[in-house]
Amino acid sequence: MDRPPAQRVEVVVSARTLLVLLAVGGIVALVLLSLGTLLSVFVAAVLALGLDPVVGALVRRGWGRGRAALAVFAGLFASVFAIVLITAGPLWDQIVEFVHALPGYWDDLTNSAGFQNIVSKAGADDTVRNALKDLAAGLPDAATAVIGIAGGVFGSFLSLITLTFLSLFLLMERPTITNWLFGFAAPAVEARWRPVLEESISAISSSLIGNVAISVVAATVAGLSAWAFGLPFPIVLAVITGFLDLIPQVGATIAAVILVAVALTVSTPAAIGMLVIQLIYQQVENYVVYPVVYRRAVELSPFTTIVAVLIAGSLLGVVGAILAVPFAAVIKIVLREAGAPRRSRMAALREP
Repeated sequence: MDRPPAQRVEVVVSARTLLVLLAVGGIVALVLLSLGTLLSVFVAAVLALGLDPVVGALVRRGWGRGRAALAVFAGLFASVFAIVLITAGPLWDQIVEFVHALPGYWDDLTNSAGFQNIVSKAGADDTVRNALKDLAAGLPDAATAVIGIAGGVFGSFLSLITLTFLSLFLLMERPTITNWLFGFAAPAVEARWRPVLEESISAISSSLIGNVAISVVAATVAGLSAWAFGLPFPIVLAVITGFLDLIPQVGATIAAVILVAVALTVSTPAAIGMLVIQLIYQQVENYVVYPVVYRRAVELSPFTTIVAVLIAGSLLGVVGAILAVPFAAVIKIVLREAGAPRRSRMAALREP
């Protein structure tokens, strides 16, 4: 019995397909090579979109777009400068004193009844104490370290200036960029997705402004509690708490651990009192403040918030953890609109 002749399969790849594949590969390579720059642009875009509703409110009052953006940025930097001017001197003095006092605080901490059996095993206390002494001894002297720190500060200052101008220009030109992009879309597509864009911008603004407001409240509570219990360096502890609280859900817990650990160096009642205050405040923050700030404007559940923070933090570090909530809010808004037609059809099928 003769076999049928084998059929030959011919795969034809057009020149257009090859060009598309080359273009996609080039874009991916460009993204990988300029990931740091793209991250700066992304952070600038999030900052600009966060301030956009404020600028829009001024524009509706008759201000020009450029003048409103400059006024908002001027007010923002004036506020930051005032905070730095008020707290920089006392904060630096307390940081220096805090670093010099670390070995003594470690002795107090390891000699306490609750910590002695845990941290003093296998010579861990001697190792940490010696490391803290070396840190305190080397802080005022290392000239090379000072030069490196100065160079790092200067580089950070240049990055901050670049980020500021990127955000300012994006804020000024946001309506122009939006109209240009929607110019490529059909009128029906624009009518459907432009409200989604505006809702996303509002969610980003609400999450960023709310996050800063919550951090200020957390820093105030921590600073006043530290001062009331006689803890050392209350301003430093307040600033640390404020920065850590910028990380949703996770940062407040880390700050509470630091506050209780420092309180243990003063007395056990102070540590217990600080623990109680932090537990009460975190319950108020999680179940009163967060629902007002996030669940009304951003509509994210605690589970979604924690997952977004963990994923973004593992990919982009602290910056990713801070930007996780607005980014997750935008994804949720887009997916809700994209799935709306199918949900409507499925709901119609379920009707009797």
